[in-house]
Amino acid sequence: MNVHDRGLGLRREFASALAWGPTRSDVDFLEVVPDNWMGLGGESAQVLEAIAARYPMVAHSLSLSIGDAQPLDWSYLGAVRSFLDRYGIETYSDHVSMSRDSRGYLYELIPVPRNEASLRLMVEKVKAVQDFLARPLALENVSYYVEETGQMGEAEFLSRLVEDSGCALLLDINNVHVNARNHGWNAREFLQALPEDAVSYYHMAGHLDLGPDAQMLDTHGTEVSAAVLQLGALAVRRFGRQPVVLERDNFVPSLDELCVELNAVHRAMTGSAGSPA
Repeated sequence: MNVHDRGLGLRREFASALAWGPTRSDVDFLEVVPDNWMGLGGESAQVLEAIAARYPMVAHSLSLSIGDAQPLDWSYLGAVRSFLDRYGIETYSDHVSMSRDSRGYLYELIPVPRNEASLRLMVEKVKAVQDFLARPLALENVSYYVEETGQMGEAEFLSRLVEDSGCALLLDINNVHVNARNHGWNAREFLQALPEDAVSYYHMAGHLDLGPDAQMLDTHGTEVSAAVLQLGALAVRRFGRQPVVLERDNFVPSLDELCVELNAVHRAMTGSAGSPA
């Protein structure tokens, strides 16, 4: 990736179009979720092979569960490493979250306790993951809907995690906006509180806004709002021009429509029309 790249979260709804249709000039790279493709054969494997031959890919997983109290899942990490090696993927990310307990995977991104014990545990696990994968790890800030009392501020927690572990931050602009609105803090001040060199790339997505008396929901089911675009432009001013990924998981429109939105998002954040593929 380079700092001008425009990325799209790869989804099944348009994977075949990317694999077998004309190579597009309005998207520079794809973000693939290894959990959804690892170990698959047949048509799925053929589709991903065809996509990988046409587009650079980065990997964004869901099950690292870096914030839980369990030992790292080395079997899962081994499968991830094999996937990254097979497709020549150097950029790997997951979430500042928990996704399992002692009984197994929960298939949910659960916020971590923002305290010293949690931070120390995560720092050691991040270092172990980076050593095992022989790649830097980027971690995404997640949306959360309940704020526990007595916790470290989210910006302070993320800053210390990045500085102490050596990982990067995958900055989800929509999650910053949703959390700020739901919990009553200032999104601009949040961005200013993060280390200037922390961000490796950006996520942009839509949310559901039911009005001032209801919580916003991070749904990935609508176009990116004007407020999130404005916050994205502020993030670029703060952290520089980094690759941008547009995510859509619900009510997924056509690939053409997604690419139009991706380029509009990129222009709004950076003031440019994007780079050629």
